[in-house]
Amino acid sequence: MATEERDRGGHHGAAGGPAGGAAEGAAEGPAGGGASGAAYEPEPLSDLERGTVQRAQLRTRVADIAWTALVVVLAAWVLWSAIGVARAEANAWVYCAIGTVLFAVALWARLSTLRARARTRL
Repeated sequence: MATEERDRGGHHGAAGGPAGGAAEGAAEGPAGGGASGAAYEPEPLSDLERGTVQRAQLRTRVADIAWTALVVVLAAWVLWSAIGVARAEANAWVYCAIGTVLFAVALWARLSTLRARARTRL
């Protein structure tokens, strides 16, 4: 950040300029990357270890994405086969019936998990 301020000021290390002198040295402390202090490197975060909230949220989010994708694919299948029924294509009604049943089951399961999750998150 001190480098960005120095570059915006238009002077690169001039002692009498607005970005030079004591103000520049004060801006570059241990966190600024200057030579006056040792560089501090924080430990890497390990959010996805067992038992953490982030891991539980990740599982929930992946399940939400998978269920939503399944419902969308089944809805597209039902729509496409319903168009086939309207065009009087061979066996389109069978695909439409199977797709409708699968879509209904997947949608029911998705909505029931959302309702169950809403009850547990009081």
